[in-house]
Amino acid sequence: MEPTTWYLIRHGETAWNRELRIQGATDVPLNDIGRAQAAALLHRLGSVAWDSVYASDLARAVETAQIATRRAESSIHRCPELRELSYGRWEGLTSAEAQALDPTDYQNRFDGRREDFAAPGGETSGQLLKRVRRFHDAARLRHTSGQRILVCGHGGSLRALLVCLLNLPATSLWSFDLSNASLSIVKAWPQAAVLECWNDISHLSELGSPR
Repeated sequence: MEPTTWYLIRHGETAWNRELRIQGATDVPLNDIGRAQAAALLHRLGSVAWDSVYASDLARAVETAQIATRRAESSIHRCPELRELSYGRWEGLTSAEAQALDPTDYQNRFDGRREDFAAPGGETSGQLLKRVRRFHDAARLRHTSGQRILVCGHGGSLRALLVCLLNLPATSLWSFDLSNASLSIVKAWPQAAVLECWNDISHLSELGSPR
């Protein structure tokens, strides 16, 4: 049996990425650099025949998926389960501003093993993992041997998807770096999966370092 190949791409750059602002579930669009990054993904992946394309329903993910696959928006499955972790009242702030506003909570943010932690008014990593797992479980059943699927999401939701695909402990959720417009590939069989590459940004070499 041939594996299903999962191509995971993080959305391209936005103005808030450039300004180092916390985005979370706020619907911030791509900037011009982000669109160029998505075009570089198209150059990298243009020969792949996609069986399905999924994206978070936030505009930056949908547009990245559109450009990277040259598909109409109507042919992309928009999935709220793939949204970024909500950071509540920190969204729109820089890290320094969030730390000044809620110093104790901000420090707790970096304890990656705490599934119950949330920014004020935000979402816990346990909630993130639970909703991404719903997407994973349904898609894993839907896609059969030899299919190629693309999933465009966010730093948090794609980390959660990797945890699901590889059956990793929930505590490993924040143990992986993920850059804008990066490519990661997982080959999955019914009872196993293998990480083929992670956070590959070689296609962005002419555009400078991503955020």
